[in-house]
Amino acid sequence: MGNFKLVAAALAISASTFALAESEISIYGGVQGSPHSTVENTSTGNSLYTGWKGDSFSFPIYLGARYTHWLDDKWGYSVNYTHTKAIATDQSGSTDGYTRLEFTDGANPVTVLAMRRFSYREIKPYVGAGLGISVPHVEVQWSGSTKTFEYQYGGPVATVVAGFSYPYSDKWSLFTDFQMHYMKMNVAIDGGRLKTNLITNALNVGVSYRF
Repeated sequence: MGNFKLVAAALAISASTFALAESEISIYGGVQGSPHSTVENTSTGNSLYTGWKGDSFSFPIYLGARYTHWLDDKWGYSVNYTHTKAIATDQSGSTDGYTRLEFTDGANPVTVLAMRRFSYREIKPYVGAGLGISVPHVEVQWSGSTKTFEYQYGGPVATVVAGFSYPYSDKWSLFTDFQMHYMKMNVAIDGGRLKTNLITNALNVGVSYRF
């Protein structure tokens, strides 16, 4: 009888945990920018200190998607993809003579985040942090005909996110958050490699569907 009670208690706890678990699919857009960084070109041995602009509302627009699985009322994990963009603003100051230096079809970080959420009345604040990779579309041209235009593996990425969600029905929520990606870019270009530490900061607004 004692073993039966233990098994029943374990099943009850498991059922309770399963009942609390939920998943969300989120889609978001927003405004994204990047601070200056140093770009190294190993084919020329020169470097460029440049600002970056995000052009969030120019096609292709800044956009992201996130799958979140909440294990209970506090903890969960997310798989996050963001179509970030970065276009160098100071190309004219380069001794390399860049005519194009950008990731307009995306720096494309994909990360897995540990998530923690809280409750304040009907609002659900949350924070998250994690690691992943980037798959940028490298668009680099200098010295006239030297050109690279392709998707590549970019390097490791660290991501942090903080925001809050407001459920307006049993299935749907609105949310806003701040999201930062730190990307160590090391990509192949014609004749060498291009290296930079690219940071993107974004203020997002989106919608989530729970199931």
